[in-house]
Amino acid sequence: MIIALGTMIYLGILAVMDARKRELPTWLLLAGSVAAILAAVWFLANEGVTWEGLMLGAVPGGIILALAGIGGGAGAGDGIVLLQVNLLLLLDKVVIAFALSLMLMGIFAAALLMLKKGAKDTRLPYVPFLWLGCLGAFCICGIT
Repeated sequence: MIIALGTMIYLGILAVMDARKRELPTWLLLAGSVAAILAAVWFLANEGVTWEGLMLGAVPGGIILALAGIGGGAGAGDGIVLLQVNLLLLLDKVVIAFALSLMLMGIFAAALLMLKKGAKDTRLPYVPFLWLGCLGAFCICGIT
């Protein structure tokens, strides 16, 4: 529960920064990475989590990083945050959070287009939607 609460606070801070400036501070991403690695070590030692589960959960973050590398519109910071979330929340919640975040972002983008508030090349910050997706994953799976 402490890891879940810490994750939501961390994502909330990043979401505000991403929404305001469209960039994530490197020092905060590094601090989050250290915390995520420590949480993963704890999960491996105490919760019966396997390396295979951690690696499988890294697929969504890897997809975002790959898109950032080929210029697909996603930022590398988004991929790093999603990889951190994988280590902090584990496979079931990260898959649900990823799917919900993409669905919510798509709905928001469609609403912007329908209301003529955005164009097809309008860029949206991803981390606020990831925060909402994590909140939804906690509602669906429970907070552990």
